[in-house]
Amino acid sequence: MEKRSFWKFEHYSTLSSTNDHCIEIARSGNKTDLAVLADSQSSPRGSRGRKWIEPQGNLAFSLLYWPRSSNIKLNWIPFVAALSLYDAVRFYSKVDHELFIKWPNDLLYKNRKIGGILIESNISKTSHLEWLVMGFGVNINSYPDLNRKLGCLKDFVTKPPLAKELSKKIIYYFDYWINFLTNDQEKIIREAWIEKSIPLNSKLTVNLQQNSWEGIYCGIDEHGLLLLQTVKEMRSFSTGEVFWLDNSQDC
Repeated sequence: MEKRSFWKFEHYSTLSSTNDHCIEIARSGNKTDLAVLADSQSSPRGSRGRKWIEPQGNLAFSLLYWPRSSNIKLNWIPFVAALSLYDAVRFYSKVDHELFIKWPNDLLYKNRKIGGILIESNISKTSHLEWLVMGFGVNINSYPDLNRKLGCLKDFVTKPPLAKELSKKIIYYFDYWINFLTNDQEKIIREAWIEKSIPLNSKLTVNLQQNSWEGIYCGIDEHGLLLLQTVKEMRSFSTGEVFWLDNSQDC
């Protein structure tokens, strides 16, 4: 198993974006595994090109990771990142029966989003993963007043961790889970991710471009694709926006 002994840790009062800072360092050719924490961001970014709204006191944190294996599978990175975040939050909460991962890497508490991950990478000329940046956003003490189901750690953790504490737990668990991917043990990652995901047989809606599918959640396949049993067929998705409709049926 790969042992990682050192992450350079940088803590800033403010940055435009922790992901952008990591990408800038990566493009400079500095091959150091880097962890970047900011108390605030002036231009935070979320998934699907959305602006991430981040109240003060929450987590804005990114990891710049240089893979040790040239054959590491990029499609499993979102699941490794999601497991790292789940385990870090669960360390403080102890409410795993109400804490869920929604495909591929949103973190939910009682169907309310409390965290998300933005992943960006660079592929070499030989088609190998050169570097990887993972941006973790977690609502620790509050959440923005948006027309969406949101929550924060303070809703279910008596004494929420400081952002720095939580970021170091994420590093700890990332080191643990990335070992399985480095050693071609995707099956372990898949099984752990399904166990910690929203309940099997939950009703989902998947939106992709101008299309929408509703069906029953049946886990992920051996490539990490979302499996959805619709009225007509079993469908698999490599991308799409997923909504959990709570009520369950059978696959």
